[in-house]
Amino acid sequence: MLFNLSKVFVALATVTAVAASPAKRQLDAVTCDFVLSPDVTVDPTTTNLEAEFNYAIVRSVAMATGANSVFNYGSSFVDNADGTFNVKNTVSADGFTAAQTAGTITGFAGTTLEGPPPTVVNWLVESVVCA
Repeated sequence: MLFNLSKVFVALATVTAVAASPAKRQLDAVTCDFVLSPDVTVDPTTTNLEAEFNYAIVRSVAMATGANSVFNYGSSFVDNADGTFNVKNTVSADGFTAAQTAGTITGFAGTTLEGPPPTVVNWLVESVVCA
């Protein structure tokens, strides 16, 4: 009986040690400047554009990297007279360096990012530069 209890104790100690190990978090965020163009007319006074940009960018980074967690530090934007938007976003992806995340994001140039449901606005990435 003592032998079986020691096995149980070792097994519990191992599980506890693994569970207590902190997950590696990617804290090395990258900041990117996008020029985005909507596929429909967007009224910045009635559309939550910050939520649109955060969703579109984070979703796209998660899908492109396959990361379990993507950390978004927020977006800011400027509404341009030509209907485009200059968007600055800072993001990191679990398990990816800032350089790897930047490489993924700069690959979005010329592609379309999908906005949040229910009224999905698609955003053409006219250009993107990451620092």
